[in-house]
Amino acid sequence: MIARARSLLHSCWHDCRANAAVEFALLAPFLLLLIAGTIDLGLGFQAKVKLQSALNSGMQHVMQTQGADIATSREVIAYSLGANSAADIEMETFCGCASKKAGCQASCASGLDRFASGSVFLPYRTAIFAQDMTISANFELYLGEVE
Repeated sequence: MIARARSLLHSCWHDCRANAAVEFALLAPFLLLLIAGTIDLGLGFQAKVKLQSALNSGMQHVMQTQGADIATSREVIAYSLGANSAADIEMETFCGCASKKAGCQASCASGLDRFASGSVFLPYRTAIFAQDMTISANFELYLGEVE
């Protein structure tokens, strides 16, 4: 009985026909996890690029109107993101001198610099690994000196 078991073990030890199948079975889960992570990361970057593009469109509107119509600029961003987007859009104009906010929303004193800032926050759930996170984009724009 021991001789037979030893003979079977010896023949299995030297038989190399299934090595590739065993190696593939060991490596396949790691390779699939790597591919799934790459796809998930790519989809996240795609959502970030879409968010940044929408914010850029809104800030272009701010540049064209010199910050006079922030509400419409906010609508431009919301439209670019789509009707069903759950994005939180924050936009404001402010005056400042030497990088300090003067707290004047409607009108700025003469000689101060006028700025517009925009931020968009979008809740995002990864497609494959189902992780909840927030994607954000920020932009600050110099509109010129108040005369």
